[in-house]
Amino acid sequence: MWTAGKSEKCCVTCANWRGVRQDKGNALVTDSPSTRGKCGAGKPGSALPGPTAMEGRSCDKYIKY
Repeated sequence: MWTAGKSEKCCVTCANWRGVRQDKGNALVTDSPSTRGKCGAGKPGSALPGPTAMEGRSCDKYIKY
């Protein structure tokens, strides 16, 4: 399991990310930082099906989850 605090800017903490995640209150959990999910804002990832959970630190489409 991989955890990212909701204050961290990365794909797993973005409202646009469509990957699998669990909301644990002040953190979001996914299987690993390399878990992929499509971007609802249309941003491409480094591979299909989309960006990894840890990507997106400088994304201009980021919206806090």
